[in-house]
Amino acid sequence: GKGGKQIGILLEDDVRFVVRDALKFPSGATKCQMRVIGKTEYDGVNGVAALCVADGRIVMREIYRHATRSWELEIVRGRRETGQTSRQAVRAEVKQELGYMVKRMRRVGVICPDTALLSSVLELFVVELKEGRRKDEPEASEAFGRIHRLTYRQLQKKILRGVVRDSYTLGCLTLAHLHGLVE
Repeated sequence: GKGGKQIGILLEDDVRFVVRDALKFPSGATKCQMRVIGKTEYDGVNGVAALCVADGRIVMREIYRHATRSWELEIVRGRRETGQTSRQAVRAEVKQELGYMVKRMRRVGVICPDTALLSSVLELFVVELKEGRRKDEPEASEAFGRIHRLTYRQLQKKILRGVVRDSYTLGCLTLAHLHGLVE
């Protein structure tokens, strides 16, 4: 590659590849750029995110994110396993992260969360949760905090204050609003 840089797969784990590509732009300029490719994208979208609603309130959870080194307040989201449909992934993630079963779900669109680095495409849903006792099933490698039940206005205030800042939540909320599903 340019400047002796390695081209191709640089790193690989169970979930993704980190790749460096040699590029040639329309201007004729050349450059090496890295991207992250999810291993499940070869048979569908990489993952899903779901804006969950119960009793007219948006249900979100605090989760510790290693990348930001902080607790983030987010909607449910997760990787779609190879061979799994997006709807199956939503049901599994809602159960795992919030402990509820899904009553209804509606697909509202897709998001590419970081087109400069990630090849990821995620399907977005609005989910109505079934009433009843909840029992979450977190993976051992996840750190979950409190569950929040917010009105749309309370969530708007948290976004404006920078408390809610991840692209999955912001994208899903925007699409849900455009579909007239939250207000």
